[in-house]
Amino acid sequence: MPAPRVYDFIPIKEKYIQGDQTLSDLAREFGIKSASTLTRRARAEGWEVRRNEFRRQVDDKSLEVVADRRAKKIADIHMDALEVIHAGILKVAEDMQAREPVMDGGMVLRDARGEIVYRPTVRYNPRDLAILIEKVLVLTGQPSDINENRNLGINLSAATDGDALRELLNAIRPRAALAGPGAGAPGPDTSLSRSD
Repeated sequence: MPAPRVYDFIPIKEKYIQGDQTLSDLAREFGIKSASTLTRRARAEGWEVRRNEFRRQVDDKSLEVVADRRAKKIADIHMDALEVIHAGILKVAEDMQAREPVMDGGMVLRDARGEIVYRPTVRYNPRDLAILIEKVLVLTGQPSDINENRNLGINLSAATDGDALRELLNAIRPRAALAGPGAGAPGPDTSLSRSD
């Protein structure tokens, strides 16, 4: 009776864990006549669990690489944009000092001492600077607009009758008087109100 054949399962296990082949495919590739021999070994050593863990780690690493590349690209774009905005701000500062000679009938105008008369030249206007600053705020994650909304929290419908509105007005007036003058707009004159 021939001795049972001994297989080196380590390379088979590694190929299974890191690849996509089935146990039957690997049994044929490594010359194992009974695929059930390989299946029993894989089950006993938890090859399927290790394969799933390996795939999860590969997915995590690949996502990490993609995230790192994306973060670097976003940082590069931010830095490039900030450099352009910085150059624009410096240009605005330079343009604030810009002057040009005043011309009079095709001749350069001179003052009483004979010196050339200059006037300010706006090449880069304040609106352009405001746009640049807004872009800086957006890029640095700060709000470029601040809005304030106020709500009384009262819903009125067409079904509300006049008496109910007058009662509401009368209830609010004493509170407004306690707040003092200028605390709010005066209410309507109810003496002229018509009754429904």
